[in-house]
Amino acid sequence: MPKLRMTAGVLALAVALPLVSAPGARAAAFITELPGLPGHPSHRAVAVNDLGHVVGTASGNGPSRAVRWAPGLPAEDLGGGTPRSLNQAGRVLIQEYLGGSGTYVQRPRIWDQGKVTDLTPSGSGYVVANGINRDGVVPMTYSTSPSGYHQERAAVWRDGRHTSLPVSGAHLSLSAINDAGVIVGSKAPMFGTDAHAFRCAGTTCSRLADAPGTGPYSVTAVNEAGVVVGNRQGQALMWADGQVVVLAPAGGVANSPQALNERGDVVGWTTDANGVRRATLWPLGGKPVDLGVPGPSEAVAVNDRGDVIGWTSSAGSPRAFLWRAGVVEYLSSLGGTHTRPVALNERGTIVGESTTADGTVKAVKWTLLGPHQVG
Repeated sequence: MPKLRMTAGVLALAVALPLVSAPGARAAAFITELPGLPGHPSHRAVAVNDLGHVVGTASGNGPSRAVRWAPGLPAEDLGGGTPRSLNQAGRVLIQEYLGGSGTYVQRPRIWDQGKVTDLTPSGSGYVVANGINRDGVVPMTYSTSPSGYHQERAAVWRDGRHTSLPVSGAHLSLSAINDAGVIVGSKAPMFGTDAHAFRCAGTTCSRLADAPGTGPYSVTAVNEAGVVVGNRQGQALMWADGQVVVLAPAGGVANSPQALNERGDVVGWTTDANGVRRATLWPLGGKPVDLGVPGPSEAVAVNDRGDVIGWTSSAGSPRAFLWRAGVVEYLSSLGGTHTRPVALNERGTIVGESTTADGTVKAVKWTLLGPHQVG
């Protein structure tokens, strides 16, 4: 779809228009358990792309294993570690913790059609890489010694080599990258109060506008228009056109690269008068929409069609839901009481986890049937 740029005028509308909720059409969904790796009882899905590829983890028998599910194929073991991101070409970014007594070692790698590439910067210890874009570009932060875990340096893996970024400090985070190569993150100094969010394009990094408060930032997502969302001290934030807007003074943007879609819709939660979290959508050009799901609840992802997924724990265990054009549908389980979604694509697939009747956690996908499904 076209990449839309949000203007300052639209930002003003985002906090000025009345609460709206569009009438909608109901969608049906059915659940499928994703096959597991032998010898590993528990599985969790992490991400899905528009090809229908799903990645996740297998656990319960030694260290976690990274798993890939392709349509019509059995689960594929991608080695030790946890997938952090999956791009539309099917490349998988995996992190594996290898530290021991007195050391902090974590290594990122890319799995691409059976080929594995180690992305570890020379001399580093604990490396954190959270996203991979369409072209296989990966931003990362790292400690400069295996004896420490502070994220002191930043680099980008592109075309088979590392390029340093001009940011440093004890607590760096590179949270997300878009397909244009724009990287967003945050810095929290070891001492002092100069915490800030930033964006990097190429090897140039610039500070984002300051939001109210003095605490650290958590930046979660960036879209192709360069709109950025995140949080600070219990406030949900959006940056666009050099400005920052507080979407909610008591709330938060979901901790997911799908917290923001290409038309500028944002999901997360707001805290009501009783201090209870309520799943919330901030639509482009409108005020917050309470999704009508009992709290505690959170919305975790939104796709470009405007479908929103999330969970409510009003009855104790998390229960997955889909919100589509004003209509809420609760997603089925594998027989247990726990369902939690984590990601969705543009073709009517949601992935997450569900317990079976005996309480075992399994990776699942829900396939949507309705007016917006793509075959």
